[in-house]
Amino acid sequence: MIRRVSPTRMIQSANAAPKQQNSFPKLQDILVDLSVKNSPKVVRKLKLIGDPYMFIEYTDKQYVPNPTNDPNLRGKTIAVPFPDAHLNKKFNRIGHEDISQCPWKKMGYVGVTQYAQNVLEMQEDGTWVVKILKKGKSIFNKIAQDIAENYKDDTNDDGDGRHYGTRNAQCVRITAEATGKQPPLSVNYTVAYDKKATYIDDDMIELLRKAGEPTPEDLIKERKNYEYDAKEDPLMPTWEDFFAYGYPLNKIFKFDAIRSDEETETVSVPAKQKHVEEDIEPTVDFTLTKKSRVVVEEDEDDEPVVKKPSRAKVVEEEDEDNGYVVKPPVKASPKRLPVSLDEDEDEEEEGSTMGWIRK
Repeated sequence: MIRRVSPTRMIQSANAAPKQQNSFPKLQDILVDLSVKNSPKVVRKLKLIGDPYMFIEYTDKQYVPNPTNDPNLRGKTIAVPFPDAHLNKKFNRIGHEDISQCPWKKMGYVGVTQYAQNVLEMQEDGTWVVKILKKGKSIFNKIAQDIAENYKDDTNDDGDGRHYGTRNAQCVRITAEATGKQPPLSVNYTVAYDKKATYIDDDMIELLRKAGEPTPEDLIKERKNYEYDAKEDPLMPTWEDFFAYGYPLNKIFKFDAIRSDEETETVSVPAKQKHVEEDIEPTVDFTLTKKSRVVVEEDEDDEPVVKKPSRAKVVEEEDEDNGYVVKPPVKASPKRLPVSLDEDEDEEEEGSTMGWIRK
């Protein structure tokens, strides 16, 4: 039913309507902040939740052609704009979980392995906040190898407490310290652990549940997959439902298919290439010792943000001021949930907020 609205009714309606404010968090606000821009040393105390997710991020760079194996060109890259850069302004692209089907890999873009894990971060006042720890393999490999050492230690009979993502394990302390060097050696990351375990109580689990809880069907599926994998993996502790609580990482860091004006994935790479004199980020290697806790990794901060919609399926739409936001889709639109993750610490993009999708 529609009716005529006079200026008086229009004004009254506008004054009576409550102002809607977006209360959804920005991605940059829910990531563990290990930036050393404002402080030369940062320490974060984290309670890990379960195990991390792994994915590959591709930058808009490709290796310099080097058919003669010239040592001067080894490791050099050239900037090659993404073929859908005019439609998707994200700084990076998340690769397909099957590397053989990844279009970004096939086109020669440089990929970096990344990990993301739900954590509880202790604040200065002693309270806990749900965050996402997103970093490269140097930090996460270090934690994984320390867990493996715990299981090898015959004197350690702490059960599942040997895995730092369980209910009654020690907190992890990650220290980021500026070195004054050029990336990727600009920051040293130190991984250490509390002496005493921190127990995840019901209040902490409720915090995780509020950040994101899978549907009963998805929870059952996740548990069955976990238990199946755990049969052949001695480093997977006994399943607990809160492992699946927290921000939906599999939807936040989701594969970015190539976009085109025709909504197809058949897109050619631009011919023009801009040469950039820079070194490719090397893979960080380290030797595991009980005394050595220092790892090196390029600072990866100031990621743009994503939008938090309702439970309905979503698609990505362009906003030239705020990057890409997630909004309720038209029926014909493809389903996607992109996330823009900027690796360049010198650039910061103001973005929109992100909603947690539930099927």
